[in-house]
Order: sequence, then structure tokens, then C-alpha cells
Amino acid sequence: MKNNWKNISIKKIAELAKVGTATVDRVLHNREGVKEKTKNKILSVLNDLNGLNNNSKKKIVLCCESGQSYNNTLKYHVEKTSKKKNNNIAIESHYIPAKEFKPSIFEKIILDSYHESDGLIIVSQEDTKIERALQKYCNLKKPVITLTTDFPSSGRTAYVGCEQSAAGATAANLISNSLTQKKGQILMVMSMPYRCQQERELGFKKVLRSHFPKIVIKESVYSLDTSEESYKHVKRYIRDNGPPLGIYNISGGNIGVAEAIKDTGFQNEVVFIGHELNKNSKKLLDSDEMSYVIGHDVKLEVEKSFSLINDFYNDKPIKSFKSSVLIYTKYNCLDYELIF
Repeated sequence: MKNNWKNISIKKIAELAKVGTATVDRVLHNREGVKEKTKNKILSVLNDLNGLNNNSKKKIVLCCESGQSYNNTLKYHVEKTSKKKNNNIAIESHYIPAKEFKPSIFEKIILDSYHESDGLIIVSQEDTKIERALQKYCNLKKPVITLTTDFPSSGRTAYVGCEQSAAGATAANLISNSLTQKKGQILMVMSMPYRCQQERELGFKKVLRSHFPKIVIKESVYSLDTSEESYKHVKRYIRDNGPPLGIYNISGGNIGVAEAIKDTGFQNEVVFIGHELNKNSKKLLDSDEMSYVIGHDVKLEVEKSFSLINDFYNDKPIKSFKSSVLIYTKYNCLDYELIF
């Protein structure tokens, strides 16, 4: 045979061709007893694994449920990365705003794409329906990458994103150092049951309780990852309780939080820290309406997700990738590429 298969697992070829290992073994050793159609399918899979079918791209389904800013940022980097030369991945993308999301939407997309897709990348809040769908997908021996927020019990192939508890701990350290020796209360703004937000919350609370006992979390308010909701809830909190020493926005809707602080007349009195560097949060940094933004390298995470899927089909070792937690102020993101 012209194809080199010595470094490729017969089991892997059988899984991808959806035939038995004995059938693959017959074809690889030029033995009779295999239908021509089946033989061609096995050889095509072998060519794919050897990189000989240059026009054969892996179809990857991307499901992303988040705030509009993150959806737009991810979409930009996914499209840009997928157009790179020698990229072997074709993306079918589904972006849904958090406020419009129903778990059954992603459940159906995942289940419907079982056999015609070659892998899955997902950003979503936790839900048992989605987790069960991911488990079924993983059982087909196809790669599943959880991006930014994890589904650790799903059997996913790898997680790509920053250590979210470390991001929360970083926020606690920044907000506490900004308040020096002050004693008082902190307000947290949360949204959906994303694991990333839960981990940020745990990291934030752990550092405050361990190292800054004078600062307490009085209350948490909930938004839908929208500025309208965060504005309404934060403004109501300040009206009823007075201004907190600081606000940590674990979710989206940074503009709404900043406007609520400003409209109640406490812009210069409240330390405000949020997540995700984009045009909106950079504008808030520049105008001193935010103190810090905690971010991560979305471009790198997208590229790594694509790379892990290719590694999976090349039988290379796969492990989760943890990106760095990044801290932005008005002074250190002047040249940052901000699309949304």
C-alpha cells in the first residue's frame, strides 16, 4: 500500500470508518473479503489521518451561549482562525444570547450533529440535558472541547480557558488592595449557572475570607448578562443600601453596572472590577468608570481548541489547556485589538 499506516491505530481507523478492526486489518494487509465500497471508506479515513486528503476538512460544531459582547468576540476569532492557511477545520456555529437561551436548544443541536460532525466546541451554562447530550457525543469517540466554562462530568476531551477560581481570587486581591484598610461591604453581580462564574465566586470569597476579613460580601444581585438587567439591580441595591465599597461583576453587563454607579452619584467612591476586555469595558476603563478588567486571550484559546481537535485525529496526547489570567487597566491595553 502507498499509505503509511504503521503509526496509526487500527482501532482509530475502525472507529472513524465505522467498521470492525478485523475489516480494517484485512484492507491494510491487502487481503480479500472486503467490499470495494467499504475498502474505499477505510482508505479515505487512512488518507485523512495521514493528511493526504487536503480537501477533506473536519466539520466542527460550535455552540456558544453568552452575553452579546463575548459572542461577537468569539465569532470574530473563530472566523479569522478558520480562514488561516492549511487549516483543516470547517465550523458550523451557533451563537445564542444568554437571555434567549433554553437548554433544549443546544441539546437538540448536539444530538442532531452526532454522526455528520467530527467534533464539538461548547460555551454554555451547566444543565443536565446538555451534559447528557455531551456524554452521548463523547461516547462516539469524537472530540469535545469545553471553552471558557467547563463541563467536567461530561467526559469532554479537554477544557480550554483560564483557571476561573484564580480569576476570582485575582479580583479579590485587586479590590482589597484598592480599599487599603477600609472596612465594609462588597456587592457581587452574577447571572446564569455557568461553572466559570461559580468558580470565580469561590475564588473571590476564599481570598476575602482568608486575607481580608474586614471586607464582607453583603449580598449578590443577579442579571441576565445584559446591561439593562445589571443597571436595574445594582441601582436598586445602592438606593436601598447605600454604596458598597466595591462591586465585583462576575458576569456580563459592565456598562449597566457603571451607569448605575454613576447615576446614583458614587462613581468616585466605588471600586468596580469586571470581566472581558472589549470596546465597552475599555471605554469604561478610559473614563475611570471601571477600576480593573480581568480578561483572557480569546484568540489563543480558539487557536488551541482547533489545535487540540487536530491532535485528536492525529493520535497525539490530549490534555486541557489553561490560559493566563490577564489584568487590564486604562494604561496597559492601548494597542489591544478590540473588535467588539
